[in-house]
Amino acid sequence: MRRRGMQGGFRGVLGVLFGGVIVLALSGPAGAQLKAGSAEIKTVTGQVEVQLKAETQWVSAVVGAKLVEGDSIRAWAGASARMDLPDGSTIFLAENSRIVVGKLEFDQQNQAREALFHLAVGKVRAVVSRAALTLVKARQSNFSISTQTAVAAVRGTDFEVTYDDMQQVMRIAVLPEARDGAKGDGSL
Repeated sequence: MRRRGMQGGFRGVLGVLFGGVIVLALSGPAGAQLKAGSAEIKTVTGQVEVQLKAETQWVSAVVGAKLVEGDSIRAWAGASARMDLPDGSTIFLAENSRIVVGKLEFDQQNQAREALFHLAVGKVRAVVSRAALTLVKARQSNFSISTQTAVAAVRGTDFEVTYDDMQQVMRIAVLPEARDGAKGDGSL
């Protein structure tokens, strides 16, 4: 009787191990391992400030600083900033604007991404890198900018989002691509 119980236990362990191997094999590329990324501030013009997630104070933004989930950046009158993302996308922050990094994850191996930003007020331009068609079909390439009233989600394009918090109106404009394939000059 004791021997039979041990055999049943052994079979159960083998079943669990075999099941685990199957799950790992099936998760392959479709189960992308997204890692937390950051938006690196590349240019700052005028008075631009950042507020880190755990902080209450705004501090002057500096080129090279990296923003992660929960961090905010704002540009005052006459100011602007450019941030580069790990997937090759770029965000331009216009004057009198504030944006919060909602989620920013990227898988270097298969180029999957999850980039979510919240525009509290003002205007941003996003030049979103194109994802591989297989990632788009598998919904593993998400890029969106939300406001209080709506969400703009894209797969790979150049677009502007403007949010007027007084009127609670969001406007979206898809911009024509540069003929030479460049990201454009970032003007808003």
